[in-house]
Amino acid sequence: MSDLERRYRSLLRWYPREHRERHEEEMLNVLMESARPGQSRPEPRDTLDLVKGAAAIRARWAFGPESMARWRDAMRVVAVVGPIVLLIYQMQLRISGEVLLMGILTVFLAWTNRRWPAAAVAWIWALLFSAGMAAAAMLSATGFSLDMGVALGGIVGSFALVAAVLTGVAQPRQGLSLVGRGRILAWSGAALTVVVGTWQLEAALREIGVPPELLLLGLSAVVCGVAAQSPVGRRSVVVLSPVMLAMFPQLMMVGLWGVALLGLGSAGFLVAAFRSSTPALSGSSTD
Repeated sequence: MSDLERRYRSLLRWYPREHRERHEEEMLNVLMESARPGQSRPEPRDTLDLVKGAAAIRARWAFGPESMARWRDAMRVVAVVGPIVLLIYQMQLRISGEVLLMGILTVFLAWTNRRWPAAAVAWIWALLFSAGMAAAAMLSATGFSLDMGVALGGIVGSFALVAAVLTGVAQPRQGLSLVGRGRILAWSGAALTVVVGTWQLEAALREIGVPPELLLLGLSAVVCGVAAQSPVGRRSVVVLSPVMLAMFPQLMMVGLWGVALLGLGSAGFLVAAFRSSTPALSGSSTD
């Protein structure tokens, strides 16, 4: 295999696997036949055309009619994972009491396939949590500010999103089988360990210049990277992205650490989404 052919094949790997199985050899033959004598690297225009073509095909497959079944599965995953994400986020903020109990009840009802009770409790949970955060913002020493309003809007939107998914998704418990009950429990246990560890080590972490919020954000990036290996996982991350972005005020607090983590996490997600060939949740990895 020549260097040019190897480099062209590397570029063609950005196309979905099913598309490559059907058209890779044909595309490669056309590219090789149009190459100049002695050429060892793809022309910049050919590289751009191949990348643009791969992105267009993946976008069409990701949002086309044939992808609807995977989006439904992603919603079921969000129905069982979303409440856990919000619950862990709430625990990180050290908010307890009846609001915490509402979150635990939402998780239990979603996991036991009680769709309508889960949705009703989720909406109550959203209202209680949002009202508590709004009251705390109003009574803060600095008073209500634009930054607080943006943060509060993200929080309210996150809780409303999860409640809306629970309202609209039938058979939410199927999300457990799509991901795996053991896998969800393992990642949830890891997140809780990070939260509790952050409480205990907060002073020490700040002393050495590591923002405590960075630990949970780092774990979130790892989870998103693992999920990005499957079509349903990628769609689940996309649906849950507003919840992740509700942590943006924390990203601002951790400064360049958070910006770097957000950039690296986003890049890793995109690379995994385009280059993955191993399913991590269910089904084929072809998008």
